[in-house]
Amino acid sequence: MGTLARSVLVTGFPGRQPAIHLVRELALRGGRTVCCVVPEGREEHAKSLLEKLPEEARARVSIWIGDPRSIDLGLSGEEYELLTERTELIHHCATVTDPAATKEEAAGNVKAASEILELAEASPRLRRLAFWSSAAVSGNREGFVQESDLSDAMGFRNPVEESLYRAEMMIRESIDELPVAILRPALMVGDSMTGETEDVTGLHLLIRVLLSAPEDYRIPTPSRTGVRISAVPVDYAVAAAIRIAEDERATGRTFHIVDPKPLTVHAALRLFAEATGRPPPREHDPLNLATALMRAPGMQRFTSTTRAFLDHLKTDVIYDDRNTRELLAGTGISCPDLGSYVDLMVARARDTLPH
Repeated sequence: MGTLARSVLVTGFPGRQPAIHLVRELALRGGRTVCCVVPEGREEHAKSLLEKLPEEARARVSIWIGDPRSIDLGLSGEEYELLTERTELIHHCATVTDPAATKEEAAGNVKAASEILELAEASPRLRRLAFWSSAAVSGNREGFVQESDLSDAMGFRNPVEESLYRAEMMIRESIDELPVAILRPALMVGDSMTGETEDVTGLHLLIRVLLSAPEDYRIPTPSRTGVRISAVPVDYAVAAAIRIAEDERATGRTFHIVDPKPLTVHAALRLFAEATGRPPPREHDPLNLATALMRAPGMQRFTSTTRAFLDHLKTDVIYDDRNTRELLAGTGISCPDLGSYVDLMVARARDTLPH
């Protein structure tokens, strides 16, 4: 079966930002073919993204029409058997991590986890199943959260976090039988080198609000200005994930992919204000940040995302990342400071603002 016997399966393409970057990076690196499970109706979008790759890299990628939430990933019996014969690595990125997602969308996380585990069990060549979760699976917990921690004792801020908890529990139950590694990226933003982004996160909304406001607009600060924001650019998250998934030491472990030196809310707001040419926020502002964001022009369609982001700003947590640091030591892969790419985020936001 030649090189076809050495494949990496990626779910979540082309809908999830990390999956798009993963497919591109894996195809460019070579060594394995890349199999993408693409939902029906998204094939043209997937092909348009692949057209941007060099011909040699593009030839390594195949599209399989299916759905990770469906029985046998929605593939035919013949396709499923062929996929299991080829697969050495799985990057399951089809998990819904957007806190603004509906309860129905969140429920798909548990179903997809079940299906991907069945495929992993049926894959005789499997070296690693990298399950993409989120650092936000810690829910309402505050303080220091270790990579080994997984608890529902403090509850969750939304159905997505709870579904990720249930999916992770299912994955952990298979650790003795399967070579699984759980990846928990922090709040993902755009590419730190290009500003490219597919997802609109709370940080992007803050920038859009500032760019749409008068030049003398001073953004309000929330009451808990010392809460830390651990944001990671998608290119760093993907580079770390690829490296971790290839390492035999990853099996049975969980990895927080986070900013080791997260900024406080107040420091981040100052950074965004400076990058957009607006006055810095006051240390204590009587105005309400939630009201300011909800009432900002053009933000009404992002109401759910805004509310979820505000919930995030109320939860002060530090994520332990010792497992990640161990496996990335000496690789040159490190999380860039938010300040090093904030101008790219602002430039991208300017380009996408309605004229």
